[in-house]
Amino acid sequence: MEPNAVTAAGLSGRSIVVSDVIDVVPRMNSLFTTTFVICLISLLWEGFDLNVFGLAMPVLMKDMKLTPAQAGLLGSYGIAGMVFGALLFGMLADIIGRKHALMIGTFTYALFTGAVAFTHSVAAFGVCRFIAGLGFAGVLPILLAIVSEYSPKKKRATLILWLTSSGASGTVIGALVSFGVLPRYGWRPIFLFTFLGLLVIPFQFAKLPESMSYLVKHGRKDDIAKTLKSANPDFVPAANDTYELTGFNKGKASVASLFQGGFAKNTILFCIILWVNYCFIYGFTTWLPKLMTLRGWSLNFGLWFALIYNMGFILGIPSFGWAADKYGCKRVLITGLVLTGCLLCLVSQLHAAILLSIFLFLSGACQHGQQGAVSAYLSQSYPLSFRGTGLGLAQAVGRFGGTLGPIMTGILLSYRVSVPANVVVFGILPFVSAFFVLLTTDFTRTKQSHEVAVPLAVTVNPASE
Repeated sequence: MEPNAVTAAGLSGRSIVVSDVIDVVPRMNSLFTTTFVICLISLLWEGFDLNVFGLAMPVLMKDMKLTPAQAGLLGSYGIAGMVFGALLFGMLADIIGRKHALMIGTFTYALFTGAVAFTHSVAAFGVCRFIAGLGFAGVLPILLAIVSEYSPKKKRATLILWLTSSGASGTVIGALVSFGVLPRYGWRPIFLFTFLGLLVIPFQFAKLPESMSYLVKHGRKDDIAKTLKSANPDFVPAANDTYELTGFNKGKASVASLFQGGFAKNTILFCIILWVNYCFIYGFTTWLPKLMTLRGWSLNFGLWFALIYNMGFILGIPSFGWAADKYGCKRVLITGLVLTGCLLCLVSQLHAAILLSIFLFLSGACQHGQQGAVSAYLSQSYPLSFRGTGLGLAQAVGRFGGTLGPIMTGILLSYRVSVPANVVVFGILPFVSAFFVLLTTDFTRTKQSHEVAVPLAVTVNPASE
């Protein structure tokens, strides 16, 4: 029998490794493209919703008469919801399927982010942001897992990086909307804008393929055959085919799986890396417009600096994506983190608008690039059966670090720590993250000893030959 004989439908008793059928597809096709575009649009809305608080903060603090410490605490409420949402939705996706979990998460964050516009107290504002955070955290790991599963293997890292860039695109759209809305109409209308996500996104999810892990575990052979045929046109299903995950992918979707079979060290390190990363990202980006106004710039200039920082993804995503596919996610991730730290320390000492814009753009390029690289690295380091759980746990712990970022800035400002010193503090964090990345084992570049899958598109039961 030929090694890649995916069309041998006449054989009886075939045992087909589903991931192998998908992984041998060399290029993008209609299923991969549709999946990627839907996930891209979904994350664009999440990027807008997630960063709208930071954009509105200068006006919000004035309207609600918040101190820096209060504003930092209020900014952390949404991220605190993500701590629980990331783990909850990661496990939920492995149990009820990614499509259903994605719909629930999207509905939750869009509804409660929009509801913020109708609040008139700090307590109500915080509750809405917390519940929205539950949905926020649920969406990102699921989208990463879907694209990681349904994409050409050789282009997977690049596509995941481009997917994460959509969140930055949402922030850019938010900044552009804020330019016209905040000075004239205040902060409430930009939160109302998020309701549009309720009208657009959920209907698109019906076109997404379900996870093979979920379909195999529930014995949905017809759906498996149909999806595999869409993913790989060369595959010809037969009525008596049996479908399975690889030995590497047969574990149960539980948190315990993340600490067995050689995954424990990486699981702990991934949690630390995302904890530090999110502390940096949410602490710096949430306060960036306000930090710029505290340094003497106008509100429009503060929004401009936030805009130009997030537009860095235009450079960071394609360059980091190309490098990750060529040199590996781990090497590129370490490089990106070190560059991010160096550039931010330099930004802290700049005063001219042009230089600030240039180096904030470069800082944003490295930040978005390395964040995409860590997502690609992490999502390819776990098997299909508990990939959602692995992503969810790391995201949950990471979001906990994210809750401290805004609070930390608020406390530093309350103690009259200067804006440049605040920026340096956040510039140190990427160096810390790079150290822990260095300690990880790169499973994406090496064959694991416990992986028993044969690297064929179809594995045939010897008894059938």
